[in-house]
Amino acid sequence: MTRKVKNVLLMVTNVGSTSLEQNSYEDEPFIDKAKYAMKLLVEKKLFLQPKDEIGIITMGDETSDNPEGMDYVKNYKDHLLVPNWEMLKYINNLNNSNKPCNWIEGLHVALNFIQREIIDPNYRVFLVIFNNFKEKDDDINSYDPDIIVNDIKRCDNIHLLFVGENPLDDNSWKKKYASFSEKFAMKIMKKCNGQYEQINSFINKRKFYIAPPVNATAWKFNLEIAEICIPCSSYVKVNENIKLESWKMKAINNEDLLNTSTDNLSSLLPSRNNTFKVVKEKLRLDAQRNEMTADEIINGYKFGRHYIPVSEEDEKAMKYEGGSKGMVIYGFVPQNDIKLEYWCGKGTRIIVPQSENDASAFYSLLRAMDVNKYVAIVRKVYAHNNLPKMGALFPRMADDEAWCLVHLELPYSDEIRFIEKKPIKSLSKNINEEQVKALDDWIDSMTVSYENLPYLNPGFFPNIPHQYHWNVMADRVLNPGNSLLPLPTYLYQYLIPPEQVKRQAKPHLDKLNKLFGWSNEQIVKKKQMTTVVTIEKSNPDIGVAIAEKNRDSFDKNPSDEGIFSPENIDIDTAELDNI
Repeated sequence: MTRKVKNVLLMVTNVGSTSLEQNSYEDEPFIDKAKYAMKLLVEKKLFLQPKDEIGIITMGDETSDNPEGMDYVKNYKDHLLVPNWEMLKYINNLNNSNKPCNWIEGLHVALNFIQREIIDPNYRVFLVIFNNFKEKDDDINSYDPDIIVNDIKRCDNIHLLFVGENPLDDNSWKKKYASFSEKFAMKIMKKCNGQYEQINSFINKRKFYIAPPVNATAWKFNLEIAEICIPCSSYVKVNENIKLESWKMKAINNEDLLNTSTDNLSSLLPSRNNTFKVVKEKLRLDAQRNEMTADEIINGYKFGRHYIPVSEEDEKAMKYEGGSKGMVIYGFVPQNDIKLEYWCGKGTRIIVPQSENDASAFYSLLRAMDVNKYVAIVRKVYAHNNLPKMGALFPRMADDEAWCLVHLELPYSDEIRFIEKKPIKSLSKNINEEQVKALDDWIDSMTVSYENLPYLNPGFFPNIPHQYHWNVMADRVLNPGNSLLPLPTYLYQYLIPPEQVKRQAKPHLDKLNKLFGWSNEQIVKKKQMTTVVTIEKSNPDIGVAIAEKNRDSFDKNPSDEGIFSPENIDIDTAELDNI
């Protein structure tokens, strides 16, 4: 297994007198945005990287608490901590002060903290500085940038990121409006290969918690074709989405539960004195609910109401042994013969040669399959004597990707259920060419462009249920007495059609309404008359009376509320305008 690299996140933020200032185009002060950004980082660590360690340093604080003796610089703790909910509450309760802030002094404290606390040279350190860089010029001009850069380079595996208020990555803006403190920070950043992000962009990129990529572990095997064995490696290309962690049952002492208010109920859970794991006990019972020991039980099968016992010898004889580990090519078929409905399995894997010595035979096979448009049918055994699975190997020779074979599982014949399709009635006699063209234009207008809407690219669309689950969990910890958190706006916007698509489709939809003669009045009438016919079949007398009354109401005003007004809301083409 690949060893996971441990990360350290050290956040340095401005809470001084300048943190409340905001530009004319901003809707909230810098400190609020910085707190929200820090909250996102800690929550992601809590849910996806709980073993990483975090440190927090505040600049411009009311108190000074650091070993270096810097004024108005405070360490949250004098050591690194794994992410926890108390850390999140601390960030949520940060307030601004009237003390000055100096980001260079905060950086100095952070670098000493890293050298003091991080011993393992394999750790990756991410130092993030949140500041709006509104220090006085004289307070910054007294420092030598070369000395600061040398101090940064003495720390191993450090990644420096400045998060500020202004778009300093825009060179034209930077030359005209950047402050002296911002220019000084950019000079430091360039010399030590650091990065800069505007805080709004920083927040938007990190609203969705995505697990960091890890080095893939290869499944190594021999690909056999006739008497030729090609050593190969298989990697997971596409897999099922990650699952949310299961709930862990905890028990709380009744006395503590009764003496604690609803708002402070979460305070019982982190305490080891008040909580303990629930002990589960497995009991073996017979049909009469009598307890039995493991020695009194044997394996068996149930057929109808009868139990068929199976001895160990019979079970060994019934077990199918799949053979040795690897893949065997049974033959080749045209690519068009492998229909989409035959693709199955939990994911897609790519196959490449293990070494350069194996590349010649592998790529010769790959190229021959690609030129002739063939797919290989293979038998795969994951481990020795495991059950075999059938699959297909598709050649993949893209210019911007690694050349490989793509493996998909195929079903056995008894696993396929054939569905007889009903013939579709032709519409050629019912619609004309103008209507057909209008339908084509409407479909083209609804076709999205990946360049304009990049989040709709395959693999980029966020997992809305998972993100909402994490948001609700964090909100419930911080606000245990509040109601359930509603769906945030930034999540909801992914569940509705993009505004650009709706604008493009609007004129074509209006044209369809005109060509096909769709109108609210006609559809409402058709719906109500259908309901009348249904009632007439069940009770002719009642149906006739209702039909006459309903006809009278339509003669007066088709838009008036009639007897069947609740049915009017079922079909309303006016809603199509909001697609």
